[in-house]
Amino acid sequence: MWDYVEGALDEVDRIGIGYHLQECRDCELRRKEVRSLRMGLRHLPVPQVPSMVNTRLNVIASRERARQLVRRDLQSWAAETHSRIKLVFDNLLRPLAVPAAGGILASLICFATIMNNLHVHVEWDNDVPIGISTDVGIGDISPFSSGSQDLKVLLSLDGDGNVTDFEVPQTAKVTPDEIQQIGNLVLYSTFTPAMRGGRRVSSKRWFLLSHISVRG
Repeated sequence: MWDYVEGALDEVDRIGIGYHLQECRDCELRRKEVRSLRMGLRHLPVPQVPSMVNTRLNVIASRERARQLVRRDLQSWAAETHSRIKLVFDNLLRPLAVPAAGGILASLICFATIMNNLHVHVEWDNDVPIGISTDVGIGDISPFSSGSQDLKVLLSLDGDGNVTDFEVPQTAKVTPDEIQQIGNLVLYSTFTPAMRGGRRVSSKRWFLLSHISVRG
């Protein structure tokens, strides 16, 4: 009767019980009682589970699920063991981390306070320079020359001593004769790159191409 009232029966049983209820008065009274009782139970207040009980149940379920996952295979057991060891190690070091950090910070402050008093003044008067900062130099100069006028050119060199650019400030337009002079200087001369702090760097330097005419 409970299944019939709740509508949980299949169609054949439901139709059969329906015909029987039309002929049996006792069963019809029983159906009404079940229906009334069911309606009364539906309107009863639902007890609320305390939040603490709900939290404890969730914790217990989570631990049980983790325990089952650990027992599933060897890899899961190894991962769980590593996690526990790491947690124990962190819990042991945490009480020591703050005092250690405070001691290191205090040491740094004390060292910074007295560092100026420990400074040693060195006499550099008789020191021999080591030449860690030099300008662009020229090694072998080009044996070829052309043109009859002096030419002042600004060469740009990279860290390997290769010429990357040039500038001629005398005229707005470079003549073919000047181009030939600059080409002979760049192609047939060797240059030494500039040094800064012991390292080769890119730099620029002026070069003067002068001519001497000898008549005899």
